Amino acid sequence: MFSRRKKGNTACTSAGRVTARLLLSFLALSASSPAVAAINTGQNAQLVIPIEATPLTPLIPEPPTPAEHTFTLRQIYHHGTYKHPGLHRKQDVVQSDANVWLAAEDGYEGERIGSLKARSGPLRIQRLVDRRPSVVDPMVAFSRQQGYVSVLSPEAWSLDDVLGPNITDKDTVLSLALMAANAYVERPGQADWEDVGGPFNRSTDFGWESDGLRGHVWADENNATIVVGLKGTSPAVFDGDGTTTNDKVNDNLFFSCCCAQQGPWTWHQVCDCATSTYSCNNTCVVQALRDENRYYQAGRELYANVSELYPNSRIWLTGHSLGGAVSSLLGLTYGVPVVTFQAVPEALPAGRLGLPVPPGADPGAPQAREYTGSFHFGHTADPIYMGTCNGATASCSFGGYALESACHTGRECVYDTVGDKGWRVGIGTHKIRAVIHDVIMKYDTVPECNFTPECKDCGNWKMYESNGTETTTTSSSSTSTAKTRTRTETCKTP
Repeated sequence: MFSRRKKGNTACTSAGRVTARLLLSFLALSASSPAVAAINTGQNAQLVIPIEATPLTPLIPEPPTPAEHTFTLRQIYHHGTYKHPGLHRKQDVVQSDANVWLAAEDGYEGERIGSLKARSGPLRIQRLVDRRPSVVDPMVAFSRQQGYVSVLSPEAWSLDDVLGPNITDKDTVLSLALMAANAYVERPGQADWEDVGGPFNRSTDFGWESDGLRGHVWADENNATIVVGLKGTSPAVFDGDGTTTNDKVNDNLFFSCCCAQQGPWTWHQVCDCATSTYSCNNTCVVQALRDENRYYQAGRELYANVSELYPNSRIWLTGHSLGGAVSSLLGLTYGVPVVTFQAVPEALPAGRLGLPVPPGADPGAPQAREYTGSFHFGHTADPIYMGTCNGATASCSFGGYALESACHTGRECVYDTVGDKGWRVGIGTHKIRAVIHDVIMKYDTVPECNFTPECKDCGNWKMYESNGTETTTTSSSSTSTAKTRTRTETCKTP
């Protein structure tokens, strides 16, 4: 409501006069004050009053919202490695016809499973800003050719809060273990295999299913989250079952200090890089490990196909044994969450593959990286997971395996089955069905996951670099002999 002004009142100044006086006052101040400036344009004058810039507070992204997911099996990928390195096939799983089974193992029958539920929560990962395989893969290939890790600027890296699996939730851990176990099932569903790689010579097609790396792709209701379970070492330790022979070559390249040399006579030697007692040409080992027909390269191609099929989805990785180790290497490469079960300690090969590392990180000690997003579940009665299955009388050694690595990257989540249940240490406890039924399902809670940056591998070995010939160019010796676990020979078959 407005009051009416009386006509005879001369004491009241008009709005126009007030404006004029204010303008004159500002003009008078403009000669001495830089804070106010008058811009004359002919008869008109514009008054410019600068506004002091207020610094903008950076927007803090909200943490991801936890959710519950229901996963079903959608595809199976198979990538050849040794006999058929160019083979890459996909099999779609028709849900109405699919019979998804867990493979039978010693004492455990085949078991049908349906959809699986898992919970997600915030997870922090330090990773490359541009993580596309088309960008990362050439970088890794260049590092493999040059023999050293490419150095990237700090701007190429970010510390992201992402939505990852809730590893404190027992049901989530159980579902991921079932996805890892399902990776042993060779033909769920009835769909035909489709070639997704280059042309493949079908005249050499025989036996391809027993050669290579297999990944089972699970997706939630709206394809927002994808879980890839990788097939690991075949259940038998000795030759003659599935991919066991090929896995032995790969295992001894990945997880021995120097290609299974200078150990028990039963070890299956896979290169000739040791030059004297506990002295190893690491350049020689790296060249053998980075050969393109190995599991890590096959895993990268498998990941690239899955990420192309689901370009807008977040991807989690899981796996058991060798499949868990390869999953972890892929997680370090592409910056995605990983949950493994009874995985062979994989920090040793991770430091030799030329994987991208953030500023300030030691490429040779990936176990010291804090924000990797990887979690390794296992129990104390499994000598493979604990890194102790390497003595002269160990079952692994009898089978020709040289599993000398002891350190995992990321965090270890250890069930103390020896202390809690009185289990005897033995390789029979390594199998995924035993882990699911006798460990994960029997414990009321999941173990705490701990960071172990102090762990050291191959402390007794002198590792040196060369120029690719017999001439040594640089030499460095590992001075630490400390390990978080003691090498024993108690790894006997129960």
